[in-house]
Amino acid sequence: MRGNGTNAVARVWGVTIRTECGRALLDGVDLELRPGVTALLGESGAGKTTLAFALQGWLGKGLQRCGGLVEVAGRDPFTRDGRRALRGRVTGYVPQDPGSALDPRRTILAQLLEAARISGRGSSRAEREERIRSAARSAAFDESLLRRRPAALSGGQAQRALLARTFVVRPRLVILDEPTSGLDDVTAERVGRAFAELPWRPAVLLITHDRALASSIADRTLELEGGRLRPVRPLPVVGNPSRPTRAPEESPKEAAVVVEELTIRRGAMTLLEPATLRFGAAELVALRGVSGSGKTSIAHALCGLAAPMGGRLLVHGTAVSWDAGSRAHEGGPFLAYVGQDARASLNPGERLETTLARAARSARRRRGAPVWDAETLLRRLSLPPDAADRTPERLSGGQRHRAALARAIIANPQLLVLDETLAALDDRTAGVVLDALDDWRRESGTPVLLITHRDAVARRADRVLTLTERRIS
Repeated sequence: MRGNGTNAVARVWGVTIRTECGRALLDGVDLELRPGVTALLGESGAGKTTLAFALQGWLGKGLQRCGGLVEVAGRDPFTRDGRRALRGRVTGYVPQDPGSALDPRRTILAQLLEAARISGRGSSRAEREERIRSAARSAAFDESLLRRRPAALSGGQAQRALLARTFVVRPRLVILDEPTSGLDDVTAERVGRAFAELPWRPAVLLITHDRALASSIADRTLELEGGRLRPVRPLPVVGNPSRPTRAPEESPKEAAVVVEELTIRRGAMTLLEPATLRFGAAELVALRGVSGSGKTSIAHALCGLAAPMGGRLLVHGTAVSWDAGSRAHEGGPFLAYVGQDARASLNPGERLETTLARAARSARRRRGAPVWDAETLLRRLSLPPDAADRTPERLSGGQRHRAALARAIIANPQLLVLDETLAALDDRTAGVVLDALDDWRRESGTPVLLITHRDAVARRADRVLTLTERRIS
């Protein structure tokens, strides 16, 4: 390896990584990461996660390294010895899908304690506990949540739990792949500031679509485009400017889906006081609220993934069971949910074409043929032509989110609930997806509930609801 004559923690020299069909995701990339924050921007599928993987000696399925060198802390991560020496202690990675990276059987505290023991051999229990408290503060993770398991956390809370676990180890290189995508603006700003103020001064590679965050905390900002790193330039705003956003309207008089007196509790804690929600045919309703306020719990209740404490669900005037399994058994309506962890919505060993074909068959039996076929749907969601032949592992993070959305749309639901589905997409791609959603819901008549923290996304909605202090307004 080349010598490291500077204080760089990681160096990349002329790295080229290609797909099986020969397309260069990285084309002779050079990069040097020193202590401080380097922000990396780029459209979904541009190769940002591929670069993050290369720094850890990983290659995605179907990819090959055609040239170049990678060095982290003086070691080659593509060698077995280098990878073993670097992983966990020297290099820390926070992926886009935090739920898949946490152990579902153990509490967050147990997982942080294990990380502290491994990284702090010889330290006392008091020192390890202080390390955990410091990591939780840096990740804006509420210590009262430490004894919960991942399933009891919101998407944003799970994201911060994984950040805390990484910060406990204090690696020299921290790679963060869209770490604030599921967070409200206030929490995202707080967590973002922490990246720049980590006490052990690591080199941080921050992969993000949030230009405001990058400009406020990064020491430098790069953009990956066409396989090469380039200076940053402005991207289009979310959505097609020719499509006017609609002013908020009153709740529709004739609703396709009505939720009466919905009440949600977690143990002794009330997450939602009795609330009535109405969704008109083809209506787009945005739901906002701080991370952990209960938005995902509402989504789970609507789609039959968790039973509420009280309330009644009506679809086209007919009362139906809250439980998704019971609705399916009785031939009742299907209400689709696309969560923050796209991996959980997709079969890891199945090509997307097969996944979509099965969902379309279910739709025909239940409600009739989908409005769009698979080919049209993938094109409208700006997925590459060969996406249908790929398994989830061969899609980028943003592409996986759109694949999960495609699966839900082709299933022809009677309500579509999207939980931060657009959070990991760049502005241009988010705009394309919103345009497609507009056309689809108007052709199908299906209402959409869109949980989002992004102002520009919420402005595209017909109505905006806010969850504050257990009430929806």
